Amino acid sequence: MRLAETTWPNVARYLEGCKGIVIPVGSTEQHGPSGPIGTDALVAQAIAEQAARHGPWLVAPTLSLAPAQFNLGFAGTISLRASTLMAVVGDVLGSLASQGFERFYFLNGHGANIAAVQAACQDFYAQWSLGQRSGQAPQCRLRSWWDYPRANDMRRELYGQWEGMHATPSELSIAMAVLGSAYPIGQAIEQPPQRLPDGYARLHAGDNHPDAHHHREQFPDGRVGSHSALARPEHGQALLEAAAQDAREDITQFFAS
Repeated sequence: MRLAETTWPNVARYLEGCKGIVIPVGSTEQHGPSGPIGTDALVAQAIAEQAARHGPWLVAPTLSLAPAQFNLGFAGTISLRASTLMAVVGDVLGSLASQGFERFYFLNGHGANIAAVQAACQDFYAQWSLGQRSGQAPQCRLRSWWDYPRANDMRRELYGQWEGMHATPSELSIAMAVLGSAYPIGQAIEQPPQRLPDGYARLHAGDNHPDAHHHREQFPDGRVGSHSALARPEHGQALLEAAAQDAREDITQFFAS
C-alpha cells in the first residue's frame, strides 16, 4: 500500500497492527548512454512495492534525490549534499516516529546513500541516548537490493565481472522490466567498457568517487566497468522477483523484532 495513495484514517488503522514502514531510496543521475536517469529510484521502488504486496506494508514515497556529485559532469544528474540527505532522512524519521511508527526499513538502490542514511539514523538514535526523548527508541534498517542473497547470486551468475559498479546490466534489466515500452531509447554501445582495475570496487564501494571532472575523464560514457548492453527485460523480471522475495523475508523479520 502506497502511503501517498491512502488516507490518514487508513494509516491510523494500519498502525494498530503494524508499526513499520518501507522507505525506498534511490537517485537521479546518469546511468550510461542507454540507462534511465531515474534507474536507482525506479528499481528500489519496484522491489519495495513487490515485497509489500504480500505484507501488506506501507511504502513511503521514494526518496529519489541523492548524493551524486561525481556524476554532475553528465547532463541530467541532480545531486544532493550528503548533509542534505541526512537532514531529509532525519525529518522523515522524526515525522513518522511522532505518529507511532517504530520500524523504518530503507530499501536502497544507490551506493552513495548508504553512508548518509546510516549517519542520519545514528543522529536519530542519539535523541534517545542523550535523554532528549524517552521511551523505547525506534529502529532503522538499510538494505541495498544488490546485497540480497538471491538477487546477488543471480546477477553474478548472469553477468560475472561485467556487472561492474554503475549502469550495471542488472539494474538496467530491472528498469526494462518495470518500464516496458516506456524504457528510453538510448545510445546502444555493444562494446564492453574497460575492465576495472583490481581492487577498484573495494576502494570505491558506496560510490566513494572523486570530483565530477575526474570521474568523467575516467569513465567518459558513464559506465563504471558495467557492460550495460547485456541487460534484458526477462533478466530484470527474474531479478525483481528474487530481490522482492529476499526483501519480504528481511522486512518480515525486522518488523516483528
